[in-house]
Amino acid sequence: MLTSAHFKLSDFPHKVLDPIATTTVPPTYATIKLAQRQLMTNAAAIPMLNGGGAHGHMALTLTPCAYADISDVPFVIPVAPPANPPIGATPAKITENNRIHQRNANIFNLYVAVKNALRQQLLDAIPRIYVRAVAHPFFEFSNVSCLDLLQHLWTKYGTIKPAELQKKFQSMYTPWNTTEPIESVFLQLDKAIAFLTDSLDPISEAAVCAGYKVIAHSGFLPQDCKDWRKLPRTSHTLANFQTHFTLADEDRRLTATTGSLGYAKVLAANPSLAPMPGPGTLSLPFLALSVSNSSVSSADMTYCWTHGTSKNRRHTSATCKTKAPGHCDNATATNTLGGSTKVWTAPKPPE
Repeated sequence: MLTSAHFKLSDFPHKVLDPIATTTVPPTYATIKLAQRQLMTNAAAIPMLNGGGAHGHMALTLTPCAYADISDVPFVIPVAPPANPPIGATPAKITENNRIHQRNANIFNLYVAVKNALRQQLLDAIPRIYVRAVAHPFFEFSNVSCLDLLQHLWTKYGTIKPAELQKKFQSMYTPWNTTEPIESVFLQLDKAIAFLTDSLDPISEAAVCAGYKVIAHSGFLPQDCKDWRKLPRTSHTLANFQTHFTLADEDRRLTATTGSLGYAKVLAANPSLAPMPGPGTLSLPFLALSVSNSSVSSADMTYCWTHGTSKNRRHTSATCKTKAPGHCDNATATNTLGGSTKVWTAPKPPE
């Protein structure tokens, strides 16, 4: 039987955890999940008959409820055995008691050694600023377990954010490196699906994320976008999204005229935009497509959802080679679909 005297970090499959965060980049759902898996693997690699014997010390990284999902036998935390033998015991009984005591002491000491090692691995993988809330003022992390730290990280940083969701969704479209087997494509799909499945409502969340980016990219509802970002994460449902921006757009349509403060704000944010010459009958998004250079006719211009209008006849929404997230290939100058309202000009070559 492995004892605490023989246990060492090299017994762990993952000698060092992948970084969970940096001083400038906080923990994310993905990094916490990876750490959880690595710690579970390490804990399971150290044998323990307690809890059914099939999962080693994995109970150190799981709540009792989660452990019950993988084992029908509850994990009973080992305790330090009493040192004094029963009074009046025979020599044979004393010998047996000593043997049992030593066995239980070995189990307990190994449990403590693995518990401390897992905690230290986690602490080494994350700056203290993200876990200081669970530290004791004097004893710091000496009485904090690996599970305590994991639960804190899951609670504070473990929510899947829209940006993570969209990034993982887009990862499914990563081009296939044909020097690798076709299984590499299947793997990237499986990873994305597993991540999206972890979300409470992955399809709706992806739609909300895409819709928000489309609206934010238009530049016409900056304050409403800011208000949306301030809402609690649990409020970012598809129904709330539609209600929030429907009301915002109704207000925009009432106030955003060529002489209103609303349009003035748009022009202030986009000084390259100028009003359409002559009496305009188009709505605000189309008014903003006017070209500041009056010598260029609108017939000479093309439109791209990501970059706006330009004089490059080969650059359209459909032919754009640097598309922003949420890009619409069928957007045109007369139907921007919420695309850019800027006038794009090619950068000048260095003199």
